[in-house]
Amino acid sequence: MDQVGLTARARRHWLFGLVLVAALVLRILVALAFRPIMWFGGDSASYLATGLRLIPDPARVGGYGFMLWVLRPLHSFALVAAVQHLMGLAMGVLIYLLARRYGLPAWAATLATLPVLFDAYELQLESDALPDVPFAFLVVLALYLLLRLPGERRPARTTAAAFLLGVSALLWPVGLVLLGVLLVVLLTALLIRRAGLVTVVAALLAGALPVAAYGAWFSIHRHQFSLTRSDGVYLWSRTMSFADCAVIRPPAAERPLCPPPGPRIAASLYIWNANSPVLAMPTGRFSARTNHLALAFALRAIAAQPADYAAAVAHDFSLSFYWDRPVHPDAAIVNRYQFADATTAWVPPTLWTPGGGTLAGDQAAYNSGRPAPTRAVQPYASWLVTYQRYVFLRGTLLGVILLAGLAGMVIRRRVSGPGLPWAFAVTILLVPPLVADFDLRYLVPAVPVACLAAALAFAPGAGQRRWTTSPAATATSEPEDTRTSSLPSESTPATGPESA
Repeated sequence: MDQVGLTARARRHWLFGLVLVAALVLRILVALAFRPIMWFGGDSASYLATGLRLIPDPARVGGYGFMLWVLRPLHSFALVAAVQHLMGLAMGVLIYLLARRYGLPAWAATLATLPVLFDAYELQLESDALPDVPFAFLVVLALYLLLRLPGERRPARTTAAAFLLGVSALLWPVGLVLLGVLLVVLLTALLIRRAGLVTVVAALLAGALPVAAYGAWFSIHRHQFSLTRSDGVYLWSRTMSFADCAVIRPPAAERPLCPPPGPRIAASLYIWNANSPVLAMPTGRFSARTNHLALAFALRAIAAQPADYAAAVAHDFSLSFYWDRPVHPDAAIVNRYQFADATTAWVPPTLWTPGGGTLAGDQAAYNSGRPAPTRAVQPYASWLVTYQRYVFLRGTLLGVILLAGLAGMVIRRRVSGPGLPWAFAVTILLVPPLVADFDLRYLVPAVPVACLAAALAFAPGAGQRRWTTSPAATATSEPEDTRTSSLPSESTPATGPESA
């Protein structure tokens, strides 16, 4: 590209460029403030153990451990956090490019990226040894491949997107449900002859490949073809908020799983609470037998008390949209997302980790022989503590963004484009209350796709007249593709604003 072309592109995207630089500076401040990375208790310890020894933890899917394993030659947790910060920036870039591709003006496309680029809790999770941000990045990247309106290589991009969703399921099993949503969309397109059978089959196989590979690896170590041995235990915990064994009448083998007497606590706490019935199970909390019995109990409870189950799910789903961040499942978990508590040791450094290590020992093994507890460095840390008090996306505003996307689709009678990211956002928010419990960290991966859906719902659409603010802008706008479908097609589009 010549100098004139580069200058024209810089002028066209100068606003987003300034926003992106500001977001980068903010992430540099976070990296300076909390070194080398933040730790989310036992979850982070489990992923680190998987990254070191490649042994799966039966309690949680370990795809994030593989990411740590890939980055292990760098011997730096700070670089792990830096990679996640880059993923946060990349999500903003992808949202902007898609919004511009669909005809939104620069200011509107930039507006759609602000919750991702500047939300304090997005920044906090990017700094945490957790899979949430890599999961969100893979989902946004998959949507970019699906919605960019490619032409001849459309089936290849659809297959690649399905593969990315399959990989995302190894970071968080909700990715499996997102893959299912995509396959339903593709099957619908097949029925109306807007997608070929080869495309649908290729997407199915591509999405299943990483999941099957992980299941085989899990089977080698745990003698069970699965992603975890905890799905039944988590669904059982969901039922603890309403289960009544006098109504359920479980068989003798499942009776020990009845809720203990006393006031009910948040559903997920029943897994980890010292008085949890699963702790008393003779084969252990996450054994194959306990998981099987817990799943059977949960399904029995849901069948016996469907209205109570629906009420529990609706209540927890509604927590996503509170103005103030709800204290759920308890204050200790909520505090883990605060910069003010970044240096708190949520578990002791002597905690035993899967494979026979300890947290401190695993940190040292990964980090060139040095343990890596989080250090808060002033004055940057205090700046970010103050920033987090004011700059974050409130749940009510997330609800407004979702409603705006839905309203845009209804008013404009167009689902193609915004429909898939909107469905992804709702799925990410709804699945945890359906199968386990609400947690504030589960809101963060929903934000980018919700913003993308709202932006595309009001975009003119690729190939249609762009929104402009001046006649000159209209006169110099570039030609666009004439197709607006987000499903596979055989058309060849013109280059969009993000093309070289």
